[in-house]
Amino acid sequence: MVHISLSPNTEASDRRLAAFVFFLFPWRWKKGNATKTLRDELKTYLKSDTKPFLLSSGRASFFILLKALDIKEEDEVLVQAFTCNAVINPILWQGGTPIYVDIDRTYNMSAADLEKKITPKSKVVVFQHTFGIPANMEALLRVARAHGLFVVEDCAHALGATYRGEKVGTLGDAAFFSFGRDKVISSVY
Repeated sequence: MVHISLSPNTEASDRRLAAFVFFLFPWRWKKGNATKTLRDELKTYLKSDTKPFLLSSGRASFFILLKALDIKEEDEVLVQAFTCNAVINPILWQGGTPIYVDIDRTYNMSAADLEKKITPKSKVVVFQHTFGIPANMEALLRVARAHGLFVVEDCAHALGATYRGEKVGTLGDAAFFSFGRDKVISSVY
């Protein structure tokens, strides 16, 4: 079995601990209020009028979002070329086509290259805040809005980051965060 070292709950000690907690302390997960507390805290932190959805991972969140947007075969989802398979796989699972956009000096999507890559098949664009460094949202949003694209912010590594005084995750049409072992805040034992 091959595991990426930072993947949550894949090491033997993690699996044993999870099984121990799951089977011997069911009240900790059956009647606990951690999920509600996290949802409420995120809502307050993001100053959101909507209730955040909590899923198993950022990858699952992005997949559900693409499903809700009814992305079909031939629909293009623009992503920056410097990304990971956790962004690309949900697009492929949904049947969409990932279109790779070059990055700028911040390791985030280049607005100039985004403009060049948009076609009539383009439906969604993902602005990733790489290494917690916010993307140039002003320039990127200007291009996306001019072409009627649905904007998703990938905030997997950017919880706490701001862009011109606004919290990342509040600037696009939707956003997802992640709490894996290698993220800003981990929810992994």
